Amino acid sequence: MTETTFAQREGKHFGCPQCGGGLRYDIASGQMKCDHCGSLTAIGSLPADQTEDGSMEVTEFRCPQCGAAVYSSETAMTSFCSFCGSDVVLTAKLTRTRRPFAIVPFQVSREQCEERYRRHLNKYHLVPKAYKAAETISHFRAVYVPFWRYHVQSEGQAKLKATRSYTRGDTQYNETYALTVDAVIDQKDILYDASSAFEDETAAMLRHTADSAVPFHSAYLSGFFAQAADVAADTYYAEAAATAVRMFIDKVKKQNKYDTITTDADASGYFGLPKPRFDQELIMLPVWLLAHRDADRVVYTAVNGCTGDVVCDVPVGLQRVAGVAVTLSAALFAALSLLLTIKPDLLMALCAALSLLTQFRFSAMHQLLYNRKTRAFEPGADGGRRSFVGPAQQLLKKSGATGASSVFKKAGGALLGIAFVIFAAVGNNLLKGGSLRRIVSVFSSGGSRFTDALPAIVMGLCLIVMVIHTAMRMSKPGGGTPIPRVLSCLLCGAGLYFVMSRQAEDLLFYAVSAGLLAAAIWELILIIRGHNEYASRPVPYFDGKENPA
Repeated sequence: MTETTFAQREGKHFGCPQCGGGLRYDIASGQMKCDHCGSLTAIGSLPADQTEDGSMEVTEFRCPQCGAAVYSSETAMTSFCSFCGSDVVLTAKLTRTRRPFAIVPFQVSREQCEERYRRHLNKYHLVPKAYKAAETISHFRAVYVPFWRYHVQSEGQAKLKATRSYTRGDTQYNETYALTVDAVIDQKDILYDASSAFEDETAAMLRHTADSAVPFHSAYLSGFFAQAADVAADTYYAEAAATAVRMFIDKVKKQNKYDTITTDADASGYFGLPKPRFDQELIMLPVWLLAHRDADRVVYTAVNGCTGDVVCDVPVGLQRVAGVAVTLSAALFAALSLLLTIKPDLLMALCAALSLLTQFRFSAMHQLLYNRKTRAFEPGADGGRRSFVGPAQQLLKKSGATGASSVFKKAGGALLGIAFVIFAAVGNNLLKGGSLRRIVSVFSSGGSRFTDALPAIVMGLCLIVMVIHTAMRMSKPGGGTPIPRVLSCLLCGAGLYFVMSRQAEDLLFYAVSAGLLAAAIWELILIIRGHNEYASRPVPYFDGKENPA
């Protein structure tokens, strides 16, 4: 019987027992594969790399542009940064880092990852071509991301409130219960990422599980990279407790067929969890990362290394949008020219409605940007908690609303003043010119004359909603750019005045329509730019490294 021997490591390489070549982890087989002879070696047969102090020796690769660091068990150089998207040669040095307890090996190969990414982008027809280019896709990198795996235990009594609704005969009953229940909680595998360089929002969307975790061995890092764990375990204690409580409440709700169950306990008391105990382990989870840099912004894509789920905010190409808009406009113009002619006042009303819709969409996009900029959905770097614990209170606290809010409120008040002047002018015209009697006669006579009043009705409703919506948005932190909104309100008020006066020339209707369309296009461009800003991140800089620009 011959004894299998392994070649000594050179740097951090594992040597092939057959030929001495370098071994790398092979995703397809789940074993170590020799670069030279192609033979497979089970990881369990490799020498153990457990150390007494719980650390391990790795090669740290650091980007000279942004300062980002990843580590591997290899000494091979890499020429691309997965954080800032730069084509640079990363510097390498041997260092020691904390050894994880477990690891979930990659199950999705590079070819499968790229195919999933292409299929994902095929759903978006306005994505810039550069994001589908082979050169861009080739920059996917297999990275293990550190996660804290929590085990939350608790025994004692918890106070809950429950509701139940049911119907008997013709009577509906709504019941409320004050519950005191024995809370025996033993919840395992609660995961939160342990790297400050990896966003919690992305980590949650990847929906990782630890079902296929195996004991850690540095051989799994052969041919792969890993992020360092730099987030303390106690950062997520409240979030782990909240998750455990939610799972326990769902269990009680299902067993007793309650409609809702709530707890009044706050985060400082771990949501009413009696005598909580927290155990945590550092575990590495597989992610395919791609960073595509566009000027001073970076678009990130993350692919779950086990399931192939793609998390990617897809930007929109302005040129592609312009091309689609021109094509549709030409087709609509030709169709309308052949089929019908829209009266100038009705065209103006339609433009007002379009401008109103763009205002709503712009406000929604701007709020998303504001939430992301204030990191409203992540625990803060200082240990503060936002979305997991108290989103409304923390968002207001983070916004610093005292100075900005007063400015927004003054601007909103000025806009309301302008609106009141417009309303007064319209009212004066109604009373003096007899337009009010004409509108009353339209509704009383019925028939086709209703279409004569339709532009005035639409313009009036649009003006009212525009003023209220604009004032409300401008009074909030992060309300958005007011210029196109103010322009739309003024044009809509002027258009309403022209419709009610019944003395305006068609040219005035067309001028107001053109102005409303210009305001709508203005906001559409802002929406696209806001979307692209939301779909990307500023170029990151780590460890106090400043932007070299």
